[in-house]
Amino acid sequence: MRIHKFCDIKKMGQQATSLVLDELTNHPKLLLCAATGNSPLPLYQGLALEAKKNPGQFAQLRIIPLDEWIGLPSLDGTCHAYLQEQLLKPLEISSKQYFAFDPWAKNLEEECSRIQALLGDQGPIDLCILGLGRNGHLGLNEPASVMQPHCHIADLTLESRQHSMLKGSSQKPIKGITLGMEDILASKRIILLVSGKGKEGAKNQFFSKKVNSSCPASFLWKHNNVDCLVAD
Repeated sequence: MRIHKFCDIKKMGQQATSLVLDELTNHPKLLLCAATGNSPLPLYQGLALEAKKNPGQFAQLRIIPLDEWIGLPSLDGTCHAYLQEQLLKPLEISSKQYFAFDPWAKNLEEECSRIQALLGDQGPIDLCILGLGRNGHLGLNEPASVMQPHCHIADLTLESRQHSMLKGSSQKPIKGITLGMEDILASKRIILLVSGKGKEGAKNQFFSKKVNSSCPASFLWKHNNVDCLVAD
């Protein structure tokens, strides 16, 4: 694992942007798995600026979200809405190149199977963007006795239900849909972005290098191509 430390989140975002653009130069049809939240925001803003300079470089980019909330009454606060605003519109990603979850599907288990089949057809993921959750989660792979390998419905912990993305929602979700740990670890390259307050416990667990399902992010130490960017 390559660990990069930065004095602020802006500089972290600049480095992350550079890493993504390097990958895109080598692989124009890159399949990017995109996380949401505050940590990847400077990265997406950096990509949006690059799109204004040279929009053609994103013409073949494919994007799959990492996860999605289940039970929100509208698009407000969803991961889809976030990615639409921060990534899809600025980069002009067509609907054919974006593989969204349907959190309102009548049969959510079938929706998991659909996403898994889609990932099998389009994947593996070339570049996976991740953030470190306050409880060490990756996407909505929550701390548990056993990690789920593939796309699944997750019961949200209290920490996840208090996520900043959900502050304006009148109805708080208790479940989510997420790619599994095996799907994440099958990515050819991973960028983990670590920033934000209240994550000291998760950071201590992660940087102990002890792989344990009580800190899902610790499984990234098993991957041989991870850049961990940390903003102090």
